[in-house]
Amino acid sequence: MEDRKINESESLELISEMIRKTKNGPSAKKDYNAFLFYGYTAVAVSLLAWSLIRFTGKMEFMFVWFAMFLPYFVTLFKDKRKKDTEVVTYLQGMLDNVWKVIGSMFGLTVAAMVIIGAITGNIDFSLMMPLSIIYAGIGTIMTGLVLKEKWFELPPFCGLLIAVYMLMEGDVNNDWNLWFGLAFLIIMVMPAHVVRSKIKF
Repeated sequence: MEDRKINESESLELISEMIRKTKNGPSAKKDYNAFLFYGYTAVAVSLLAWSLIRFTGKMEFMFVWFAMFLPYFVTLFKDKRKKDTEVVTYLQGMLDNVWKVIGSMFGLTVAAMVIIGAITGNIDFSLMMPLSIIYAGIGTIMTGLVLKEKWFELPPFCGLLIAVYMLMEGDVNNDWNLWFGLAFLIIMVMPAHVVRSKIKF
């Protein structure tokens, strides 16, 4: 049987239908759960770090932020199991690759800070907070562009302003924890809740 060639209009309609299925298909709500998982974890860790530092006066408790690697390993395990049982669309594969790049940037930044810190004799992870906001914001915006979903494009820009403020302020203090939690509420939690509420089955 010979494959029928499709014209430009049919091609665009097919692409639009694939985007619609990716956004509103049976697994769409579960896919957006990752944004809520990371977002709420960031908020919880930010409040924990702020509280520990506030009541002990020790900035060393900033190290609780390494708990943010836990959601990564959980989702990595779940994604591996999902790929064994589900068909992955082209768009889903594209989004997976976007977040693989973002995840790699997180890991490489931590590794670079450790190596450079070991050479200079001063390991300082303070810049990791605004950089993490920037990385997460870029990943969310790219997700919005792929899915043509404005809620994943516009709010993250507001979150990115928090990162710019932190970089310009320069002085690392306990309030950075609260700023970080607020940024992830804006970048991930709020858009995910709005988009999930729009999905109808």
